[in-house]
Amino acid sequence: MGSSLHAQQLVTSLTAGLIAGIRTILGSASMVVLVMPNGLPGGIAPALELILTGGVVVGALVALFSSYPGVVAQVQDGPAVIIGVMATALAATMGSSVPPALAVLVVLASANVAAFAAGAVFYGLGVFRLGALMRFIPFPVVGGFLAGSGLLILLGAIPVLTGVAIPKIDFQLLSEPLRAARWLPGLAFGLLLLAMLRRYRHPLLVPGLLLAAVALYHLGLHLAGMTVGEAQAAGLLLGPFPDFTGLEAPAWIRLSAEEWSHVAAHIPTFASILLVSVVALLLNASGLELATRSDLDINRELRAAGLANMASGLLGGAVGFHALSASLLGYRMGANSRVIGLASAALCLAALLFGTSLLAYMPRAVLGGLLFSMGAGLLIEWLYDGWRRLPLQDFLIVALIVAVIGAVSIPAGVAVGVAVAMVIFVLSYSRVRVIRQELSGADYRSNVDRNPAALAVLKAQGSAIRVIKLEGFIFFGTAYSVLTRIQQMMAAPGPRKMRFLLLDFRDVPASDSSAMLAFSKISTLCERNACQLLLTRMNSGLRAQFRQSGIEPAAGSVSFHDDLDEALEQCEQDLLRDAAGRGLPGDVSGWERIRRVLPEGATLSDFMAYLEPRNFAAGDYLLRQGGPPDEILFIETGRVTVRLGLPDGRSMRLRSLTGGTMIGEIGMYLNQPRNASAIADETTEAYVLHAAKLRDMERSDPQLANALHQAIAALLAERLSTTNGLLQRLID
Repeated sequence: MGSSLHAQQLVTSLTAGLIAGIRTILGSASMVVLVMPNGLPGGIAPALELILTGGVVVGALVALFSSYPGVVAQVQDGPAVIIGVMATALAATMGSSVPPALAVLVVLASANVAAFAAGAVFYGLGVFRLGALMRFIPFPVVGGFLAGSGLLILLGAIPVLTGVAIPKIDFQLLSEPLRAARWLPGLAFGLLLLAMLRRYRHPLLVPGLLLAAVALYHLGLHLAGMTVGEAQAAGLLLGPFPDFTGLEAPAWIRLSAEEWSHVAAHIPTFASILLVSVVALLLNASGLELATRSDLDINRELRAAGLANMASGLLGGAVGFHALSASLLGYRMGANSRVIGLASAALCLAALLFGTSLLAYMPRAVLGGLLFSMGAGLLIEWLYDGWRRLPLQDFLIVALIVAVIGAVSIPAGVAVGVAVAMVIFVLSYSRVRVIRQELSGADYRSNVDRNPAALAVLKAQGSAIRVIKLEGFIFFGTAYSVLTRIQQMMAAPGPRKMRFLLLDFRDVPASDSSAMLAFSKISTLCERNACQLLLTRMNSGLRAQFRQSGIEPAAGSVSFHDDLDEALEQCEQDLLRDAAGRGLPGDVSGWERIRRVLPEGATLSDFMAYLEPRNFAAGDYLLRQGGPPDEILFIETGRVTVRLGLPDGRSMRLRSLTGGTMIGEIGMYLNQPRNASAIADETTEAYVLHAAKLRDMERSDPQLANALHQAIAALLAERLSTTNGLLQRLID
């Protein structure tokens, strides 16, 4: 059973590989007329050898080293069309002073160099694991690049169909019988193929239509009474080719030192080929990953394509990499084996050694129609279909790139597209809200429990403290939105002038250097308005940027803080200090809460009789984490910090308490062990109510005990109300 299944999979893989190989060979014939223009006679056969050599080398090596076993790699039309543009320019510039054979050799050597250079780039990207970075190319730029490539392929199809360069085409020329016999069937086939491909996606569709078109064309020649030799002499067929005398050495070896100058003159063209190749490879790999629902190692794919292309260039081949449609053939047939790619490469090798003469019978009209359908298909997909499915700004970028590619070059088009996409991104991102929260000190306070008088001061004057929490990467656009908002806050009318501005950077990973200019203006604005600027929770990189920009801690002006709560407490202390200096009334002892609810006839002394005075030195524990909940402590003077012990031995500050507050009431009411420790920060005086004394109070003076419970309930309700108000403001 197992051997039968293995044999079945092998047959399926071989079938898929042979079909992919036939498609590769037929595609090679169409690329030949792209690479070698009419102005370079005698170049068809060497160009066919170039493309098939690349198909053999790239197909075999990528199949062996790819992370997806069923991949099929072949020479690609994107780089080929650029080689063709270079060949056309070369034919025009070299003129009659240079033998056509040398011009052909320069084109072939340039293709070899481009393959080796592309392989080196692929391999470098893979080794340094930079493949994922290429995924950040803006989507409309990718679309514009593909549509622009389609435009170049379409323009390359016109000379193949008509037999003349585009500038020389006129109606009288096209109406000549022999020329019409070339372009009319080709155009009809291209339109038919385009319509069929937009409707159907069967893997055998293109090879089947190609073979049918070749057969019908030859039938038409026969009915017209034209022999194969006459058709070849009239330029209607791809051949004749010279007799095969064995494979020649790679073109780059056959060039002399002086002749390499012709290759060097087209170095800018290599940049276009590299860009096209990298983008197309990553697009094809991503498409294969998505279509097969597999997880490809993109860096491994780059390394595999890199080795394959360097070998292809050295052995006389052209640029090639993963072919999406051919690779999906095996997947749709239920096969996923390296046999597919190796079989395709083997068939290309057989064609290279024994079967190129058959391609001499390929009608140029069919090849031109195939190129026409390829180019028009890309243009329709990204311009016609894109008009309906892309956002307007993305569509305009695609259209702009196509126009620039057609008028100038692929690198220029991609560069313009990237520049426009970056401008749009900057404008769009600058509208993203970098201010996560705006808070007032009247509602948002430090984790310090204070007496009623201090709380009243902060409630009345806390709006002089403003907290702005920032988030996300900050650049000049978003930084200036922060500056604008702060200017509005300072200019807004109100009873309280802003005295403290806290900018919290906890959720800011980084900022660019241009944003520092906006923060410098914020610092100057605060200094001019007598407002202290406190920068909190900056990482080391941000802090270094601020210092390098001249924003340094300065007394009364700018300060850096590792903790937002500590900075907020400092601002509150300054407000309370100023309020005390003005002699504002208020009960700072905190006993007013209990005095207000005492029963008639009872005095505060009656309550104090149940309490035990206790003094704590700095560092003494008032409460211990995990200790019994048998005491409530009323802080008279001093300062206490509540800290939570962590499993790793460290501790975290939860809150602090000052005179006029109490601690321990929740643990006693819930009868649960202490969940944190309370430690005196300085000499502290407190009054302690033991659980036993509270029970005595409840038995002997229930009205006084009820007054205590009422005061504690009021305190807890006040805390809850404050927290709810703050949560509402945070949500809003």
